[in-house]
Amino acid sequence: MFNGRKILAVCMPKAYERTSFRYLTALNKFAVRKGYTLFVYQTCTALYGNSRNDNGENYIFSLIDYDIIDGVILFSELLKDKDIADRIAKKAMERNIPIIAVERPVEGCINARYDYGDCFEKIVRHIIVDHKLTKVNFIAGIEGNSFSEERLNIYKKVLAEQGIPYDPERVGYGDFWDYPTRGVMQKFLKDGNELPEAIICSNDTMAITACNVIADKGYSVPDDIIVSGFDGIEDEEYHNPRLTTCRSGCSEMCQRMVEVFEDIRAGKEAPKEILVNFEMVKSQSCGCVKKKANDSSVMMRELHDRLDGYQQRVSDMNDIISYISIVRKPELIYEGLEGKDMFYDMFCCLNVDALDINIENGTTDVNFDQDNPFSDEMLMAYRGLFSYHFDPSEETIRFKRKDIAPDFAKYIDMDKPVIFSSLHYLNIPLGYLCMNMDMNIVFYERIQQVSETFGNGFGNVRIYKALEHLYTQDSMTGLYNRRGFYQLITPEFEKAAGMADSFAAIVSADLDGLKGINDNYGHAEGDNAIKTVADALRYAAESNEICARFGGDEFVVAGIISGSEEEYSERFKKKFNEYLDRYNSSSDKPYKVNASIGLICHRLESSTVDELIKLSDDLMYEEKAARKLVRSRSRE
Repeated sequence: MFNGRKILAVCMPKAYERTSFRYLTALNKFAVRKGYTLFVYQTCTALYGNSRNDNGENYIFSLIDYDIIDGVILFSELLKDKDIADRIAKKAMERNIPIIAVERPVEGCINARYDYGDCFEKIVRHIIVDHKLTKVNFIAGIEGNSFSEERLNIYKKVLAEQGIPYDPERVGYGDFWDYPTRGVMQKFLKDGNELPEAIICSNDTMAITACNVIADKGYSVPDDIIVSGFDGIEDEEYHNPRLTTCRSGCSEMCQRMVEVFEDIRAGKEAPKEILVNFEMVKSQSCGCVKKKANDSSVMMRELHDRLDGYQQRVSDMNDIISYISIVRKPELIYEGLEGKDMFYDMFCCLNVDALDINIENGTTDVNFDQDNPFSDEMLMAYRGLFSYHFDPSEETIRFKRKDIAPDFAKYIDMDKPVIFSSLHYLNIPLGYLCMNMDMNIVFYERIQQVSETFGNGFGNVRIYKALEHLYTQDSMTGLYNRRGFYQLITPEFEKAAGMADSFAAIVSADLDGLKGINDNYGHAEGDNAIKTVADALRYAAESNEICARFGGDEFVVAGIISGSEEEYSERFKKKFNEYLDRYNSSSDKPYKVNASIGLICHRLESSTVDELIKLSDDLMYEEKAARKLVRSRSRE
């Protein structure tokens, strides 16, 4: 449970597509009646494995908190990655959470399925037996697919029972889709071929395509050719003629699933299967219902609203895409979303390190745990509530991921599904969206666009930070280069000018004996010595100081320091020498790494950065000359 409500986790692809949305609408109706809230973990791809975004999308299932889940509904047939479905099922079963797999059986789950065969046989018998037809063609789905082959076998069975020879020339595979079905229909209606009396299709999409090709050829449905479909999709409602088809009991299926969870909570034994029948609908495409003028006003109004909303979103998206393509800071993303209603009713939650960039040897180094792509602590980067937007700069909040979103109970309506969608960029996990919209397809159609907007926006920020890093960092040592040093230190000096309690600290450092190391042991060892000095400077520097490699074996450290100048100077030199002594005693190298430094502390008055660096350089060269003299005398 969560916030006093029982929770059903729903795992599905594309909650905004019609099949998924139809299930969610029915599920939510029955779930709310029984005191459940739907937590919907959805992907913006079907996870076929052919999308570059699949890995990033499936991170969302790692967000499921099984400690608060009372049941799982897994749309295993719609989620094409079987490994993902099996992994979700395994985690639920390990915690004794009841789980229902819809249509594709998953081991250990309660399987909820439709009795396709019984209803499809009814429709085949209706066409062949009731209409007394013998020249009946058949369009199957995907060759080898279990649903497709089952329906083809039923067609063969009814033909045999009626004494009609099976003719393979009357069968084609339309792959359950439009384009291949057109090829099959062109073959069936080829000039010179005998015109079929009827065409039985394995689904409605192929039946609609068949009707369109028949009309293109100058024939009429059902006067010249009878057509039937199967599965009762939404498109069929807008088609003329309306199809003779079979419709799933989607509402009954959803009601039964919720009832099963309630029965299990009450201590009843879980069923192994939930079986729901399809219902045959006789209509215009077989002639059993006469064609008539449809009252299309309701349909047209709905389509108009959806089209109008879609056009507005396209306009907004074009504006936003142009804007975020050059965005450099997260806060600029939020400014670009201001006034765009498609970004209301949601939280944008980022991993605390989502925008961190680590670069080694000149390449972006991204390390994350594939099994745990979300950090335990999250950052609320954006919150959009109806027409009111919080100022992100004032409302940026850290929160525990287990809490889902800050002030969850205050802002989330538990009678609406809570939708979760992964935020990622090039499969790098960034965070997630938590959405709580009205059950309206127009609102749900925003999900993919909003997810991609945030993902691309924050991805652009990462790219800019990476480029900026490469532009201002020294790739060998990880310190700033000369450009990065001046870019950062100049405004710091300007800001601190006139501050009586602060002083500028400048350290110049130079590796001793680099040429000898290179000549005697190779340039790789010379590079190692340079990196060791860089590490020593980084170790000795204060947290707010800027460490830079100006080139070769020359380094500068600078910062604004408070406190005693003498204490700072003593502290820095001690830590720097400590680091090198510790390294030299444990490195087993045939050479020692030593460096000369010059350090000045100067009250900020009128001196420039370059003038101060010149002073510290002079001190460093004095020390280098003195050290060289000592080494020379020691060899005498």
